[in-house]
Amino acid sequence: MRRWILGLLLVSCHLQSVELISFEEFQSWEKPHLLYDARSAKDYHLGHLIGAISFPVSSTYNNRNGVLFARSITDMTQTLQDKGVQADVAIVIYDDSSLLDASRLAWVLELYGLRNIHLINDVNLPDKLASKQATASLPSEYLPTLNPDVLANARMTQLAGLNGGFGIVDNRPRSHFVGEQSHTDKFGHVPGAVNVPKDEFYRLNAEGQTVLKPLNELVALFDDFDRDKQYITYCYRGKASTLGFFLMQQAGLKVMHYDGSWFDWSQRDLPVAK
Repeated sequence: MRRWILGLLLVSCHLQSVELISFEEFQSWEKPHLLYDARSAKDYHLGHLIGAISFPVSSTYNNRNGVLFARSITDMTQTLQDKGVQADVAIVIYDDSSLLDASRLAWVLELYGLRNIHLINDVNLPDKLASKQATASLPSEYLPTLNPDVLANARMTQLAGLNGGFGIVDNRPRSHFVGEQSHTDKFGHVPGAVNVPKDEFYRLNAEGQTVLKPLNELVALFDDFDRDKQYITYCYRGKASTLGFFLMQQAGLKVMHYDGSWFDWSQRDLPVAK
């Protein structure tokens, strides 16, 4: 079994499926697309981009004893069809500009076979969420297929920590990585992991707002990473680490996401390091 799982990791060579675009670029698009708002339904109804369809990221996962797991392909099929997903139509996703909800939704869509996905990154995007007119989706007949290249579980992550051909990236805060703090009863990190905290993805702008750093600075966070390795990202529940997953994709790295992350690791009572 161990050889089989490591073999699966070795053949996983995920190609970049998601791209970052500005709101200005999106406005100039003429090609067919679906625009999804990944925020909560409540936030969507308070205001959204014109033409956006509400697709709350919370509708894509199940909560099992506090651990968030992507819903099964059987459960997601109807949801994807209801949202009008089509394999040959570009998908554009936005949230409150933190990209935490948008990245998580993008990862789930990749997991279920979609490739042409774009995330809107715009410092002033929240100011543009003025429409109150809900957009209805046109149901599709999309049949998802599982993309195992983006998905890791606890067993695969544990084995990856024992093999020099793999890397594990913890996107939690530094104090949590070293075991000073924790949101679970386990303190420390997955053995073999390195820490790239979510806070390093953001900066304060001139107005004092927390915004995503420019893409070139984000990609530079991973300059010293080995392009020949297969990486696995995790955080607490899977939002910071799907953003980390996305940014590592942009840096040209082979990367998967550990669905369930530290909450799952803690409940399984697996080894921890400090």
